[in-house]
Amino acid sequence: MRSRVIPAQITTVEDKIAGDFSLTQIMLLLLPVLIASFIYAILPPSMSFVLYKLILASIFAIASITLAIRVKGRIIASWLVVLIRYNIRPKYYVFNKNSATNREIIQPEVEIITVEEKETKSADLKSIQNLDIKDILKLRHILDTTDFNLTYRSGKKGGLNVAFEKVS
Repeated sequence: MRSRVIPAQITTVEDKIAGDFSLTQIMLLLLPVLIASFIYAILPPSMSFVLYKLILASIFAIASITLAIRVKGRIIASWLVVLIRYNIRPKYYVFNKNSATNREIIQPEVEIITVEEKETKSADLKSIQNLDIKDILKLRHILDTTDFNLTYRSGKKGGLNVAFEKVS
């Protein structure tokens, strides 16, 4: 199958509707008529001729006629859009070589490893939880007095050993 490149001047030609006027120019020239009819109907006093309505309608008409004028093959409205886009864009560009834009980021596959938990001895937990009031009072007395040093030692299997040593 053959493919051909279409020249840019063919794809950018505007359709002429009436004489040298394009669709956008005709819409810009019809817009003041629509706005003037809304001004005449809606603004007070409704449906009557007042000088301020004529002034508002003529301002819209002059603005739209100005935007419909062609300069170098383009209407002033499109030149205005180009100028506004140019002024809005940032003036400085800071290059960041670490940005991820347009990069193929290869992420490694993550393997999910499930670890089975070993059953804890319920007898040990019950013995810790079932303390007598007498033992709790002894522990409270040891913690309140300064006669004992409290030391923590970690076990080989991740356990924590707590020791009380008497200070002489």
